[in-house]
Amino acid sequence: MDKDMIIVKRQTKRRPQFWLKTIFSLGLWLLWWRNNYLALTNRSVVRRKGVFTKEERAVPLNQVQDVSISYGIIRRILGHGDVEIETAGSAGTEIVMQNIDKPEEFRALVFEQIDQFYDDDSPRDKRG
Repeated sequence: MDKDMIIVKRQTKRRPQFWLKTIFSLGLWLLWWRNNYLALTNRSVVRRKGVFTKEERAVPLNQVQDVSISYGIIRRILGHGDVEIETAGSAGTEIVMQNIDKPEEFRALVFEQIDQFYDDDSPRDKRG
């Protein structure tokens, strides 16, 4: 280096364009995250996704045949997995949701809700 040099400055990547791109990207990710979900209601399982073009699939609980979970060792340690829901009358999987937090808990809730669904629809004995 030159002994007469007083200061050295390097270009920084933190220009206003960088921050605008970062904020815009985080905003898009937040929109995607808020509009990409799997919901369980008292009558159905609903899969919704999409920000600009929306896609929604609802499967009534009385048609759910199987709720499968798949994950590797790392995702199992982290508590994440994929949930696949198969229904009656279809050849393949109806709903697939990837990277669900605590998939076993979701599956248990689905089966619990199915039991409640059939208990609510069963005729009650009014004698007594």
